[in-house]
Amino acid sequence: MKNNITIGILFMSLAIGFSSCKKYLDQVPDSVNFTEDQIFTDVVQSQKFIDALLTRGTYFDDNNLLGDPLLDQFYGKRVYGTREKLSDNTIPALNVDWINGNGVRKGTAYYVASAAEYWNEGDYRRFTTFFAAIRIANLSIANIDRITNASQDEKNAILGQAYFLRGHFYFELLQRWGGMPWINYPLDPTQDMDLPRDSYTVTAQKIAGSFDSAALYLPNLISDAVWGKPSRIAALGYKAKALLWAASPYANPSGDKTLWQDAAKASGEAIKEAEAAGYTLVSLANWKNMFVDVNQEALKEVLFGRMWNQNWSFGPYFTRPRSATFGPNGINTAGAESPTESLAECFPWSNGEPVDPSSTEYRSVPYTGNGTAHTGRDPRFALTFMYNGHVNPTVQRAGRTVQIWNETAIVPAPVPALPNAEECQNNVLNGGFTVTGYYNYKQYSEAMALRGSSYIMFNIIRMADLYLFYAEAANRAWGPTGAPQGIPGFSLTAVNAINKIRTRANMPEFDNSKPWLMVGSEANFERIIRNENRIETCMEDKRFYDLRRWRILTDPATTELKVLYIRRTGINTFTYEQRLLTDAQRLKYLDRHYLFPINPSNTFLGPNFKQNPGW
Repeated sequence: MKNNITIGILFMSLAIGFSSCKKYLDQVPDSVNFTEDQIFTDVVQSQKFIDALLTRGTYFDDNNLLGDPLLDQFYGKRVYGTREKLSDNTIPALNVDWINGNGVRKGTAYYVASAAEYWNEGDYRRFTTFFAAIRIANLSIANIDRITNASQDEKNAILGQAYFLRGHFYFELLQRWGGMPWINYPLDPTQDMDLPRDSYTVTAQKIAGSFDSAALYLPNLISDAVWGKPSRIAALGYKAKALLWAASPYANPSGDKTLWQDAAKASGEAIKEAEAAGYTLVSLANWKNMFVDVNQEALKEVLFGRMWNQNWSFGPYFTRPRSATFGPNGINTAGAESPTESLAECFPWSNGEPVDPSSTEYRSVPYTGNGTAHTGRDPRFALTFMYNGHVNPTVQRAGRTVQIWNETAIVPAPVPALPNAEECQNNVLNGGFTVTGYYNYKQYSEAMALRGSSYIMFNIIRMADLYLFYAEAANRAWGPTGAPQGIPGFSLTAVNAINKIRTRANMPEFDNSKPWLMVGSEANFERIIRNENRIETCMEDKRFYDLRRWRILTDPATTELKVLYIRRTGINTFTYEQRLLTDAQRLKYLDRHYLFPINPSNTFLGPNFKQNPGW
């Protein structure tokens, strides 16, 4: 074959998998085309071919691949955090029309403006991009024996990466659109493209198999010099994730224990291998540095992710540092989502006792407690939220604390150099300010406030995820305290796994010593696991897909979002009231939103390739 293939970006319409279209659109960063013979007979070009899937601003980062350099940058990794706006963890700022108009949040399919469609997780272009990436992986695998100048180690590196990335991109398809035809070879564009879709569970199991294959070829660990490439440990972790999705209620409504056992064993094996390789939970002091201002210590926990380096001058994707004379609390809220009170109330008191929003204590001192029964919240609370009175280096440099309230009974005292520091003027909430009583601090970069740049991490799997995966699956497979089965040399129980995360956070273990630390039944402990999952992983772009796989996307507890209404009653006194958002602001999810719609033109290929339910 003499087909031209582009190193860097090979973009095809969905036709690469599902039509007879034979033309590939070459978009070449360096304007150099190579034939298949040139690529697959040379190890350097073959490695570059599969590396294209990891190159910044291409397939892995969801850029739009339309050839516009500005859009390619804008629609790349920079906007990953907007996924959180689809969940019950955040709501949009008042003055951000493109978020308020987003069709997914409003219960339709798309925001009508074409330029904003790509912010939608179910955008048709992502569907196309993912299948294009899968074809590149399949080409790399199918042509491995044509590389005559490669050592076996060099071939293994290409194969491992190809199997891993095929699994990754299939997983991206799965959690958005559901089960897909499994294509593990380069399709001939002349063949019949009316391919039947596998079930959600079968697709997830085949994805797990691709990660199994990747683990045969990948090195156990990767060096810091090539951090961001996959390793064997990352493949084992991703396999566990795929099998957990296969076992979860959306895919497994009957609760088939075999699926849960498979997920538990895969998660346990991944933990066992990761711990042996030196991966660990970082200290609480370094916890926030896994997301912004990333340091070397953070790499001990993140098995696989994307790190954007110091040269990237844009701020984190929710809240960014702002000139102290320009806006509230020295932060930029333009485009930001505000964390909800629904999320905040998941964080218990520091002794583990759940908060009671109706109590006098919560309504007067919800963050610190009254100093008697409670002396503060879960330590991750202050690392996740900026709240009224929150102390952080940015506001400390201005000699103040974060100031948030909805109305005031007094005339505010002037604040030097910050004339508009308060959240409201004349008891009217300022546009662009938080509408929930909180800002996102987890992704707020202090380094960017000082230097205008930061290392920013978008983690896909970290050790805490593995413990959460295992706890969830083991609880269903063997109960909260049941011994694991089929994992030689491994004795962790579901409760043990959750307690590892709790211990890192300086929170008391679930040990039945207090009523609120009771393990209870399998169903009760699953509730505990889900709450711990939400606390530990919020703002990491994971919640929306958890809501889907747990089949609680449409539950009133998900859609009826809460905020904290704050009244300033004195210079340093406040009252706090939990309120529900208006109907116009709540999530509008329906049953059909458990999967995104497939481009209608692709469902006309034949009777086997069917549209998702409700669309």
